[in-house]
Amino acid sequence: MTAPRTAPAERAIGVILPSSNRVVERATMSLLLTSPGVDACFARVPYFGNGQGQPENGYDERSFLTAAELLAQAQVQAICWNATRGAAIGFALDIALCERVERHVGIPMVTTALAVLDEFNRRRIRRIALVTHGTPAQGQVFKDRFAEQGVSSTAELHLGYTDNFSAARAPAQPIIDFARDVANRDVADALLIWSTNLPGYRFSSDLELESSLLVIDSATLGIQATLRII
Repeated sequence: MTAPRTAPAERAIGVILPSSNRVVERATMSLLLTSPGVDACFARVPYFGNGQGQPENGYDERSFLTAAELLAQAQVQAICWNATRGAAIGFALDIALCERVERHVGIPMVTTALAVLDEFNRRRIRRIALVTHGTPAQGQVFKDRFAEQGVSSTAELHLGYTDNFSAARAPAQPIIDFARDVANRDVADALLIWSTNLPGYRFSSDLELESSLLVIDSATLGIQATLRII
């Protein structure tokens, strides 16, 4: 039996997550089981309720710089803002946030919202089945942003949670049933689970094998993008 590793790994990633998120840390540690040479360190910024804690159309820069400073003290090699918010307020704001953090602490940064654009391009995805934890009206904002990038939402499931914390308790079965229906109808290139507080990391791999439909879980996607940096 192999003894558990007690010393820190040589490399580490830093993850910034919303204060009301209960999924990102679990998704990260699950993914890192296949990357034993990498540790993860976490920091939170205010984001709770129905979008409270951050400006309506931007970011509280100071909260992110403080989080990045704390992660830098743990000597992480890359930082991820593991949240989907940038696809609602505009990808340009995520680009600017990454640039500001990188100048401040000297560590490269990525966001989940920017990572999904890279994923669309790398895999030539142009049609998505979109899953969000919010209302159809909130989902429409994401649809419009993705459409601006040449990616259309050809099927949708909006779970109707208006409190970010509540999404962490969403059952998996409605998402799984929706994915199976999308796969049977062959109407999308990929299923996108677009909330890092939904439990997609628990079933996305098995769902891909079963349905042959590419499943992109946002919480996992952000970590994968960060690992590619290091």
